[in-house]
Amino acid sequence: MRPFAWVFLAGVVFAGCGAGSQSDAQPVVFAASSLVDVLSDLSAEEATPFLDVTLSFASSVSLAAQIVDDAPVDLFISADRAQIERLRRAGFSDTQPQVVARNSLVIAVEAGNPLLLADLRDLSRGDVLVALAAPGVPLGEYSRGMLSAANIEITPVTFEADARGVLAKVALGEVDAGIVYATDAASASNVDSVVIPEAEAVNVEYVALDLTGGSGAGQDLIEFLTSDAGRSALANRGFLLP
Repeated sequence: MRPFAWVFLAGVVFAGCGAGSQSDAQPVVFAASSLVDVLSDLSAEEATPFLDVTLSFASSVSLAAQIVDDAPVDLFISADRAQIERLRRAGFSDTQPQVVARNSLVIAVEAGNPLLLADLRDLSRGDVLVALAAPGVPLGEYSRGMLSAANIEITPVTFEADARGVLAKVALGEVDAGIVYATDAASASNVDSVVIPEAEAVNVEYVALDLTGGSGAGQDLIEFLTSDAGRSALANRGFLLP
């Protein structure tokens, strides 16, 4: 097993000359924070093209902004299609985006669910402290749309920058509940999930965009993610397959 590099981005600006990393450097992958576990798994395996890559994780909105600011990136995997289309409209890629995985939303609660939360409406109770992802980021928009469709209003005590931020608030006991991706909730040993029927109407998709023009590392990585081995790795972490 060889070491790999990854970093959570928080307003980091990369020096470079736009999309596509330098040819003599490791390929760079920007990915939504909820993909950290599965991509780190792949980066630790000798037999995958993700072994020799630099992985950077943050909210999809933050990552797209870094690309617009000329970060050298080979592959971008967003937790929604909006950020992908933003980059395509701006001329960063003319390749076709590809859905590589799907997810669902759940309510994350403390292990054992001591407040006996059973559905979305319970999040509006006065005794429940709730964390949501910030408006504008994919999880925040998915959550807001689901709550609006269900005609449920809640007042969160915190808005977090990305999916892992919401999960951390629940795992640390700083809030009682948060709306998160099912895969994130499953990754935390001290967090349980409450399944919500309203989530079935929410189309959570992970969209990959090759930023190398279709002939570089970006396309190779997409092809692996959509191969049997890549799909198996995604399924093992609880992702739904397109």
